[in-house]
Amino acid sequence: MFISVIVPTYNRVDTLHKCLQHLSNQTIGKENYEVIVVDDCSSDNTPEFCKNYVAISENVKYIRNEKNLGLATTRNVGIRESKGDILMFLDNDLLISNTFLEAHLNQYRLKQHEDIALVSDVTYQPEDLDRTNFGRFIQSRAIGYRAEKYMDGINVSDLPSNFFAGGGSSCKREDAFKIGLFEEGLKKYGSEDEVFGYRLKKSGVKIVFCPSAKLIHFDSNILPQYWKIKYIELGRYSLKTLKEKEPELVENSLYNLLMPIDTKKEGIKTILSKLTIKLFSSSLFRVPIEKFVFATDGNKKFYTDILYRYITMAWIIEGFNSNKQIEKVEY
Repeated sequence: MFISVIVPTYNRVDTLHKCLQHLSNQTIGKENYEVIVVDDCSSDNTPEFCKNYVAISENVKYIRNEKNLGLATTRNVGIRESKGDILMFLDNDLLISNTFLEAHLNQYRLKQHEDIALVSDVTYQPEDLDRTNFGRFIQSRAIGYRAEKYMDGINVSDLPSNFFAGGGSSCKREDAFKIGLFEEGLKKYGSEDEVFGYRLKKSGVKIVFCPSAKLIHFDSNILPQYWKIKYIELGRYSLKTLKEKEPELVENSLYNLLMPIDTKKEGIKTILSKLTIKLFSSSLFRVPIEKFVFATDGNKKFYTDILYRYITMAWIIEGFNSNKQIEKVEY
């Protein structure tokens, strides 16, 4: 089996360099994998760095988009240029262990008679997690770090589609083309991986956790101020696109409770749940809780899982109900 590693990048040349260094130090020979860096029209010195890097590398290819196309489309550019049996989706701020690609290959060989896709064991740097409660909450949502009470009904050998993520996930190339690649209507943060995983599951592919595939998310931007923008973008852009492109996914997930009330189709229980969510996601509740989360983020004594679950939902709803562009968070 041959692996094509797709690495999208945009204005992050320093982390890209680290990512490529870890990719060059794999236990499988370089004749067994290729690395395709797709530059989404960066304005920093990414082009110069990549051209120099490719010149001294055996298995790295560089492609540059003529204009900024977004993550989903950029990944698809790399997929179409790939030649591997297996596609590995690796964001440019991920540092993989030297046995990472071998771990994925071993799983595909072990389950060669099954149609599978794989997700990896990803964590943030301990020193970054140590300074932010919200970052620890984000980490706790990853499949390898979820509390037992949140694992009820979750089978690591056949995961729900929302666990498929660009952070070191892989699938067979033929399956990617079978489902139409990544949804290019998704331009901003969120949902492109979930939609991809959902379509894989619908086509009969099992999503399997590969705990021996270790990687570090080399990104210190895990404070709540940063994630607020991402969740608002998810609501404003991605959730609206998701509702249009995959209404069945929305209807059969918790996203449905964030949708407008439909009195003609919905029962009393659903309507009451939506009204409750609408009330408690209003600025009357959201703003003071948000300020509390921001103010206490560096104090471990104030780690409160339920508040972080609430505020992420409230940010998604805020984005879904607004067209305001958020440039930065100010208080």
